[in-house]
Amino acid sequence: MITALVDCNNFYVSCERVFDRRLEKIPVVVLSNNDGCAIARSAEAKSLGIELGTPFHKCRDLVLTNNGKFLSSNYTLYGDMSSRVMNVLSMFSPDMEVYSIDEAFLYLPEIESPYELAEKIRATVRQWTGIPVSVGISTTKVLAKTANRTAKKNPASNGAFVMLDDEKIKSVLSSFSVSDIWGVGDAYSRKLISYGIMNALDLSLMDDKWIKKEMTIIGLRIVHELRGISCIPLETVAADKKNICSSRSFGVPVTTLKEMKEAMSAYAANAAEKMRRQKSAASAISVYLSTNPFNDSPQYGNSASAKFMTPVFSTQQIVKESLSLIESIFRSGFSYKKCGIFLCGLVPDDSLQGGLFCDYARDEKENKVSMVMDSINKKYGKSSLFIACEGIDKEWSMRRNFKSPSYTTNWNELLKIK
Repeated sequence: MITALVDCNNFYVSCERVFDRRLEKIPVVVLSNNDGCAIARSAEAKSLGIELGTPFHKCRDLVLTNNGKFLSSNYTLYGDMSSRVMNVLSMFSPDMEVYSIDEAFLYLPEIESPYELAEKIRATVRQWTGIPVSVGISTTKVLAKTANRTAKKNPASNGAFVMLDDEKIKSVLSSFSVSDIWGVGDAYSRKLISYGIMNALDLSLMDDKWIKKEMTIIGLRIVHELRGISCIPLETVAADKKNICSSRSFGVPVTTLKEMKEAMSAYAANAAEKMRRQKSAASAISVYLSTNPFNDSPQYGNSASAKFMTPVFSTQQIVKESLSLIESIFRSGFSYKKCGIFLCGLVPDDSLQGGLFCDYARDEKENKVSMVMDSINKKYGKSSLFIACEGIDKEWSMRRNFKSPSYTTNWNELLKIK
């Protein structure tokens, strides 16, 4: 068995370019929540020297004077495009691990022409989704990640790089910095360099006892993978989350309890929908709020938690409890920057044990209402149906002044061809 890592190129930017060809060959920067800083850059933007995390105000003039464009993050679009890419990749192997929104590992059969297969993967994903990808193929996950990075850095590879024979692997590892190895963070890379271990080949030749002592068992697994010994298994089934969080910074400072309750209602409803999507129920809830620590105004932050008598998964129950908690910690006279909610102690929703004092009729009714809301929002677009206490105007909501349409998930924002 061989391992492939398929990685979407400049994923957020590529998603935008699929539906707006005017973005081709110009600097494009996708901004973080509230249009704060750069979280994705096209190759043209990178060539201007714009770093990941550069604040909007520091790169604004540089991008605009080079006829570039800024876009607010459109996570609904990116999530849907990711699902489309992963569906295409699943055709090439039944053993696939979706590693992140834009990466997946595949187990592939031993074949005579792996490079041709890599080219076929690239061509199929590009034709069916419009997203360009790079493919790295080798014998383990760490080596596949290394091959993928090599494919991206070497234009002559045409986005696909295969390293299966020992000599080729050693050649690549000898020029591959330890700081670029998947799983080796900044702290470990600095330590390794201080010991004179400069590249991946040097690391692969180190004694196991020394590696285990200096980098723990996790580091030893990485070294074994560099040697071609597979010991990081493919996770073909994503584990359910044990906790779910929903939080955002406000677009404008929030000063009233009414606005805070609206925001908390929206975040609680979002968290509840995420939880139901993985078929879970919450045993406990925690909320928090905070002011902006980076300005000179009076500072305040607090949190509160509560346990449910029995695990719940209806939006109504979760919103009701979250509002009670946020009201208990809200203090007037402060300008709040952020609030959030955690749903904790998640358990499968098909194995709930009832309580003596539960109102089963009410709970069943609320559960059905929540599932109907999920169904409608899935069909007609997010927030097509929402609870009234989320508010209508939502002036506190996150700034997204440059957001593109939700081309694939909202009937009203479908691409129009003239």
